[in-house]
Amino acid sequence: MLKLSTKQRRDVYAISNLLVHVLIFVILLLSLNSCTEKDLPTTACDTLATVKDLRGLDGCDYVFVLDNGQKLEPVFSTGWCSTPSSPDFQTNSLQNFTLEDGQRVTIGYTAVEAGSICMIGQPVQITCISEVSTTGRTNDL
Repeated sequence: MLKLSTKQRRDVYAISNLLVHVLIFVILLLSLNSCTEKDLPTTACDTLATVKDLRGLDGCDYVFVLDNGQKLEPVFSTGWCSTPSSPDFQTNSLQNFTLEDGQRVTIGYTAVEAGSICMIGQPVQITCISEVSTTGRTNDL
């Protein structure tokens, strides 16, 4: 076992304390930077997808699986960057839409730079969503 003098212990504590503070500062800086608004083009509501319920996996929620197999993780506006009084929260396309596992929908989306705990697909902001009925017609919601 390595024995440290009192001065050496103080130095190790000071350095580790400084590293923790720098790490916290960097995390806060990155999280604040992620909330910047960018002009992202919206796409038409014409992308067919199947809703997949992944709430049983740690950090996951509903995802959209496109017909080509690509997975999209919707970023809900109830997170860090918006509050219930913000325009983003009120215009969120998924706010008044009930998702169900296996449901077929058409969506419009834009890719966003956001972190994901689930890490299963591309984070996206859903711009519009419509349910596809079994008869082939869509029901706009």
